[in-house]
Amino acid sequence: MNITNPTELKAWISENLLTKREAIKITQQSPETFQQSVRTGVIRPFYESKEGKGPAIVRLYLKSEVEAYAKQLSVIRKKR
Repeated sequence: MNITNPTELKAWISENLLTKREAIKITQQSPETFQQSVRTGVIRPFYESKEGKGPAIVRLYLKSEVEAYAKQLSVIRKKR
């Protein structure tokens, strides 16, 4: 990946990174179950930052990894 300007970076982020809400929609998990997947390391944030004041942590997830995990979940759900 060779991104040379802010416009290219913004396009790459838009195409390849997801917020928690977007990732939950793709995996079709409840927020609690998704958070458990993060805590146990099944899903790992691509970017994580605790900036500024307060308890907020910004986490972004790699879209390709979330989609791959969603496919695994789909297979598991079909077996039930």
